Parts: sequence; structure tokens; C-alpha cells
Amino acid sequence: MELASKYNPAEVEGKWYEYWTKHKLFASKPDGRAPYTVVIPPPNVTGVLHMGHMLNNTIQDILVRRARMEGKNAC
Repeated sequence: MELASKYNPAEVEGKWYEYWTKHKLFASKPDGRAPYTVVIPPPNVTGVLHMGHMLNNTIQDILVRRARMEGKNAC
């Protein structure tokens, strides 16, 4: 199997986004599970995006996924 020299999101992300949408992985409804929320400030558009922004979003994603794995109502 040969790997591409560059990442092409069009080859990968459409399939997975469809899967996530079909399985309602972006949906959250109030139920008996403990809620889990990450509160973030609104975006600041006065600066240039940098790796720190990516790191912050990645950490939030990891925390929400972990909360889901623990059975919490997180979206």
C-alpha cells in the first residue's frame, strides 16, 4: 500500500462526516446521564491562528470524548 505524500481531506473526511451524522454523534439530548460541558470563550478574530489554537481545540476534543466513554451526556 502506497501512502500519499500529502493529506487530502476530500478523500477521507466526507465518508467519516456522513457516518458521524448518520449515527447522530453530534446530537445530545437531556437524559438521566450526568451532563458534561466544556465552556469556551467566543473566538477572537483580532489575531492570526496558530498551533496554540489547534492544541486547545484538540484538548477539548479529547476531554469530551473521554466524558462520553465514561457514560456522560457530552456533545
